[in-house]
Formats: sequence, structure tokens, C-alpha cells
Amino acid sequence: MRDSISKCAVIGTLVVACLSAPLLAHHSVAAEYDSSKPVTITGAVTEARLLNPHGWLSVDVKGTDGKTVTWQVEMAGTNRLLTIGFRKDTIAVPSSVTIQAWPARDGSMHATGRIPTLADGKQFDVHDAFGENLQTK
Repeated sequence: MRDSISKCAVIGTLVVACLSAPLLAHHSVAAEYDSSKPVTITGAVTEARLLNPHGWLSVDVKGTDGKTVTWQVEMAGTNRLLTIGFRKDTIAVPSSVTIQAWPARDGSMHATGRIPTLADGKQFDVHDAFGENLQTK
């Protein structure tokens, strides 16, 4: 009897440990991105990827020096994006977009998207964390 209780306790501990591991893997938005320095990214969408745990937009931006840089803009996961009406075909590739975003703290061309404004004027709140849900305007 005592052995079966011990086995159940060990199995239960292992199950809890395995199920909680994905929670530890998720990064902190505040740790990776700087919400005190919002940026506006305007350019051409070259790729839209709806994936889990996050969707992504690749946006080519032409700098004042004439050189093009590619921003990788992280968005919420597929379920959240679909819930607010943002699908892969919502944004044409290529098309122009302006995105309010928070830049990466490490200075890379990486940001977490807040509000993209599409060429037709539609806006979506695509953030992964923080703030309110604006839905589609």
C-alpha cells in the first residue's frame, strides 16, 4: 500500500512538472521589449506568418540613407489573431503597413507589434500582452 502511494506521488509530481514546463518557456514581453520607447514602423510587408506561440510580420523599411532594413514584428498567437479577425489573407504581400510597436531592448530590428494600420486604413490590436483589446476598427 505504501509503495503504491509513493508511486502515485512520484507520478503526480512528474505530471505537474511536465505540464508546467511550457509556462516557464514563455518569455516576458517587458523583459524583451521596451514599452517606454515606442516606435512607428512604416514599410512593405514581405511575409506574414501566423504561428504559435506568436505570429510574425516581416516588414522592409527604407532608411534615410536609402538602404532597406527588415524589421521582424512579433504579434500574438494564431488563436488571438483569428479571434480579432486577423488572418493570413488580411494583409497582402507585398503591401504597405504602419505598425505602432515596442522595439527590442537589444537594439535589433525586432519589435513586438501593437497596432498595425493596413493600406485600407483597418487597424488591429495584435499585441501579445499589456493593455486593452481594441479589436478591429
